[in-house]
Amino acid sequence: MSETNDIRLQRAIPALRRYSRVLTRDPHRAEDLVQDCLERALTRMHQVRDLSDLRPWLFTIAYRLNISHWRRLKSLVTPPETSSDSIQDATQIPHLEWKEVINAFDRLSDEHRQVLLLVGVEDLEYATVSDILRVPIGTVMSRLSRARDALHRLVDEGERPKLRRIK
Repeated sequence: MSETNDIRLQRAIPALRRYSRVLTRDPHRAEDLVQDCLERALTRMHQVRDLSDLRPWLFTIAYRLNISHWRRLKSLVTPPETSSDSIQDATQIPHLEWKEVINAFDRLSDEHRQVLLLVGVEDLEYATVSDILRVPIGTVMSRLSRARDALHRLVDEGERPKLRRIK
């Protein structure tokens, strides 16, 4: 493998880790997925000589490996439990608002989380996301729109006190 392939692969690893965390919702499983994905990528680097950005290719591998994993273990999977955090003081408001967004993001469906990460965080084009997820571009666009709406709704439904208008 040439040095340029090494560099391209190394540059893509942080994005692959983020995507794996979104796919798996489990940091340990995400690291396993990254390892499996990189192992598969290294054995197939000859297939992508012309790609300047390896992220879409790696995301596709990770996505397919994750689907295979869940198909094999479907009956054993249980969703992780979430715990409520203790109340923070007023100096923590920006942190709490960001935490609300993260908690809301975690409550989105897998499809919505994936498309938000790929388009919003990784800044991939709709066509690339369409190829990764094996869905039409229109589906990517509608999932993204629904995901944004759902995220806004979940953040707005947070446990913040609501003010009422009094006439």
